[in-house]
Amino acid sequence: MTADHYPTLVCDGPAGGKPCGAETHSPTRIDNHTALRVLRRADGWRTRRRDGGGPLLDLCPDCAPPGRS
Repeated sequence: MTADHYPTLVCDGPAGGKPCGAETHSPTRIDNHTALRVLRRADGWRTRRRDGGGPLLDLCPDCAPPGRS
């Protein structure tokens, strides 16, 4: 039996609210979350650094602030 790794992004937005829970992944093999973030950027997903540092925030197109790239 074999196992594989499928990175998934889960939306952490909206800012200051409960995470919306939207998810995305790649339909093809992808090796890491960084590559997935680059791929999904074209679909409107955004990544932000938390205020004061800490883990990255992944935001779906509905939760990403308008006008920011």
